[in-house]
Amino acid sequence: MRNNKMNKEWKPTNDQNTGPISRVSEFFIDELNELQEELNCPDEFIYAFLEAIRNRWSPDSCHAQARKLKRNATDL
Repeated sequence: MRNNKMNKEWKPTNDQNTGPISRVSEFFIDELNELQEELNCPDEFIYAFLEAIRNRWSPDSCHAQARKLKRNATDL
């Protein structure tokens, strides 16, 4: 069984912050800058775009529920 603390108590380690989290953050920022340049869109569009993506990870979203069911099935 995997040890997943996927709740409000979970916090990344320092290594996770300086490794994959930092890497993905930089990737997102670079990609969003490129998207904004390509579309010539305002910051408000990027902000709304990120909100739509953020909502996909809401604990109440169908996507989050599906991920939870999948994790629970693989933990058996």
